[in-house]
Amino acid sequence: MGGPTASGKTAAAIEVAQLLRTEIVNVDSRQVYEELNIAVAKPSDAELSTVKHHGIGHVPIKYHYNAGTHAEIFRSITQELLENNGYAVLCGGTGLYIEAILYGMDDLPEADPDLRSEILDQYVANGIEPLLSMLLQLDPQAGKFVRLDNPQRVMRALELCIQLRKPLSAIYGQEKVQYFPGVNIQFVGIEHPRELLYDRINQRVDAMVAMGLIDEARLLHPQKELKALQTVGYSELFAFFEGQSTDKEAIEKIKQHTRNYAKRQITYFNNRFSTEWIRPADWVDFIRKFAPSS
Repeated sequence: MGGPTASGKTAAAIEVAQLLRTEIVNVDSRQVYEELNIAVAKPSDAELSTVKHHGIGHVPIKYHYNAGTHAEIFRSITQELLENNGYAVLCGGTGLYIEAILYGMDDLPEADPDLRSEILDQYVANGIEPLLSMLLQLDPQAGKFVRLDNPQRVMRALELCIQLRKPLSAIYGQEKVQYFPGVNIQFVGIEHPRELLYDRINQRVDAMVAMGLIDEARLLHPQKELKALQTVGYSELFAFFEGQSTDKEAIEKIKQHTRNYAKRQITYFNNRFSTEWIRPADWVDFIRKFAPSS
């Protein structure tokens, strides 16, 4: 169960898990952190008590954590659910975490320090545009595999293309290991018209503010340099605390950046998975086909 933020994944996943008499494995990269709650839309206590969730709030924000680590921990739990219950529900909007559990991580080489230093020097001297142009010359389809508006991702992608002498399509597009052979894997997302989804996002941010988002961010502000906190919902409020914007401007930026993030999530799930998008009106009929016969 994947797709964009605010689409209703959590409620839908709980409904499916109840129907299949199984449990949920989290594949959201921010909900893994213990101290993050409101801004990451962590499932409520009531939701967590309805169906058992694995991988929610188990990592302190000070720890380094990534998709590979998550897969190492929760691939075996997913396998146990399949063996014991016949089904497992993976729920979250971080496509890389889903891929890591199902297929493992791409086997990429260690960085070449000289090459990385040269690329970084060019970035400092000339900005990202010349590097982006070079990347697109090496692989015109690079945008399918990396965010072209993120300088760090562009520089790493260029580094890999030069180092391996391959386009990203060959680096990231190779056949992956199937860790669950014989298992029928279905990628499902809740589909909303774009304007409705954006309205849901705006309403969710307003609800988060009412729930105490600003106070939550204020408590975390002293640790703002941690990677876990350099994310939508916190970074905008940190800027407000430091006098770089008003509270209203920060909230509007959270809405805007969350809408941008949702758009990238949809693109990722369309490009990387054979996602079946289900409209809310069709959801009941869709999940009936999963109902156990007995």
